[in-house]
Amino acid sequence: MHVWNNKVAVITGAGSGIGQAIALHIAGLGCNIALVDVNPERLQETQQLLSQLNGCYSLHTVDVTDKAQMEMLPKQVEKQHGRIDILFNNAGITIEKTFNGHSLEDWEKVVGINLWGVIYGCKFFMPYLEKQPEAYIINTSSLAGFLGMPNQTSYCATKAAVKALSESLYAECKVKNIHVLSVHPGAINTNLFDYAVEHSDNPEASKKMFDRIKQFAMKPELAAEKIVAAAAGKRQRVIIGVDARIVEVAKRLMPVAMHRLFSWGFKRRYQ
Repeated sequence: MHVWNNKVAVITGAGSGIGQAIALHIAGLGCNIALVDVNPERLQETQQLLSQLNGCYSLHTVDVTDKAQMEMLPKQVEKQHGRIDILFNNAGITIEKTFNGHSLEDWEKVVGINLWGVIYGCKFFMPYLEKQPEAYIINTSSLAGFLGMPNQTSYCATKAAVKALSESLYAECKVKNIHVLSVHPGAINTNLFDYAVEHSDNPEASKKMFDRIKQFAMKPELAAEKIVAAAAGKRQRVIIGVDARIVEVAKRLMPVAMHRLFSWGFKRRYQ
């Protein structure tokens, strides 16, 4: 029997990608799940996939950038499930634009989902997690949390912030027996790529790049297995994918040379 059997987990961004894959995986481990997403149709899709599995599932159409909605969410989950043991702050987006190509509205949207969504989740769920003898917070950062990449200023900035936040919380929450994990996926084959292309200032070039990345991107189902295993094992961080491991090591070994390489590639792309 898995350590999370009969636990209650909350997953933001549960309507697709890694969030949906995590939901399906932990449902098989005996978890009851509160599925959270801004898109009600995608939530229905995830619920339909879960319908063949045992467990108690609830759907919550919530915008993680909305403080009031996020403050109400744990109250709703506890009312329906009776307790909260695990929080996956997973919702996230990226756009493929230069810094000058980013509008302030772009920044507000990316920061709102990728960073404020995580902050709200941690802040508002913490009192509920503290009620349990043992609880878990899993925050999705990225390989982009290790370094800054061109055309990804907002994504890298927010994912680096999630990494730092998670590291701080890891130390603070240990005394409360809440285990905090920072997740650093590389390329995972989800609709995140499609959203990035759709919101690019050079869609043709972005599509070519992401089509190449999709050829080696990990399936979300495999990523979900690795994330859940790391969380249940009470690790502080987990790096998902060979590409993420290469980036993390290269950044430590060549902290400046990495960015010279990025500069060379960026120059070639736009000349």
